[in-house]
Amino acid sequence: MNDHRHLVAIDLGSNSFHLVVARELTGCIQTVLTQKKSVRLASGLDEYKLLSEEAMQRGLDCLAEFNQQLSGLVCRDVRVVATYTLRVATNCDDFLARAKLVFPYPIEVISGESEAKLIYQGVAHTYPIKGTTLVVDIGGGSTELIIGKQFKTKFIKSIEMGSRSFSQRYFSDGEVTEKAMRLAQSGARKALLPILQECRAIGWKSVLGTSGSFKSIRQIMLELYGDSHITDKRIRRLVTRLIKARTIENIVLESIEASRFTVIASALAIISSFMDLFTIKEIEVSSAALREGVLYGLNNTQEDVAPRDRTVNNLLDLHKVDQVFSKRVLLQLQLFNEQLSDQGKGISESSFMFLQTAALLHEIGLNVNSKKRQKHGAYVLEHSNMPGFSEQEQLIIASMVGHHRGKIKALVMFDFLSEAKYLQLVQLLRLAIILTLGRREFPLQKAKVSYIDNQLHMTLPVILFKNNELFLSLEKEILMQQKAGLSLTVLTESTQL
Repeated sequence: MNDHRHLVAIDLGSNSFHLVVARELTGCIQTVLTQKKSVRLASGLDEYKLLSEEAMQRGLDCLAEFNQQLSGLVCRDVRVVATYTLRVATNCDDFLARAKLVFPYPIEVISGESEAKLIYQGVAHTYPIKGTTLVVDIGGGSTELIIGKQFKTKFIKSIEMGSRSFSQRYFSDGEVTEKAMRLAQSGARKALLPILQECRAIGWKSVLGTSGSFKSIRQIMLELYGDSHITDKRIRRLVTRLIKARTIENIVLESIEASRFTVIASALAIISSFMDLFTIKEIEVSSAALREGVLYGLNNTQEDVAPRDRTVNNLLDLHKVDQVFSKRVLLQLQLFNEQLSDQGKGISESSFMFLQTAALLHEIGLNVNSKKRQKHGAYVLEHSNMPGFSEQEQLIIASMVGHHRGKIKALVMFDFLSEAKYLQLVQLLRLAIILTLGRREFPLQKAKVSYIDNQLHMTLPVILFKNNELFLSLEKEILMQQKAGLSLTVLTESTQL
């Protein structure tokens, strides 16, 4: 690991301490080590904001362990940020002085506003933000709300309200009663109400939730519904479910750990009040937040290059993909789409993004082995770090690369792309690759495509049928697509395959 400039971000949160070690690769960040320790720092704060000896010791033990993890790194930039609990603890200086004895790196106790800015940068550098977005981060002791577009923020607010502090205030006996839940929701509404009008005046197109609370609730949704959608109706049902259960012993959900039952209840109180007050129907979840914001700050990443472009370029370089060939495939797809658009059946911008990315990366598996390279490519993409793409988008692209040649097998159902639309994209990708005619410098093929009753018709110049290799490839492709339930007809003026 010593051959690279390593970046280290450490987040001393109210619930957990997080360590992330990453390295720079052609403008991107590649995570090489992550560690999370449940410290429960906020639970050690008393009514006078004094941090208990027990909580301090848990934090110091964790920092000593992190220091051991970093001892093997020679070249590194390290930034350590502490959030709400150390921000408000009246004996914070005592903790920091003791921390120096076991941990040699300076600890920066950041303001709520600085925390919010870093959270937004972490999201902006890793998630495909579309238009003005409202980002909500529910921590153990504070909740940050940010409205921004691309890399610029329009509104920032840190509110003294968190899942751990609400758990102690409203559910300290370990029970989620209807009265306690209503009091928690009322407390959340009271904290959120002062910023409502200003946020509405700015407006937003989509809402993103970040950090542990939202990740936990996303897992619950997957267990209950088979998908990760967090909607207002589902949140209300989940609140009712926890009230009926009352205690962890009565809740039949594997995704809720016993130690986090009241913390989840507190997060739900905040989220349900937020969605109701701000009239929000659905919240997406970003896996990135404060730590990623710290890392990208250390990296000084260029903000004029879109995160998706950085990711694709990094993967192309890392896996030594023949970019001349892949870009010719993309040009063929653009020609297809121009023709379909002229017929009123063009591919939407969001769907063409899948085609474009899959076309550029479809040969990524060759770097592993030429045999079954589609499977190798799908695996590499599914398990790669791909900032700028959501988890669903990454899965779709990996699946398309896995289907760019060979058999089209059983499909995974995607949240926002129908099976019919997915198969259409795969069909066009496979044909564009075939028409690119290997690695020889042929001009772009002027194939004409059209959809008639969802059946693809492709007309080729007669001269192409003299290419026996192409002719055989198309015959084989027609049969493979038929087995997948697709219809493909290939024509010349006088010939039909």
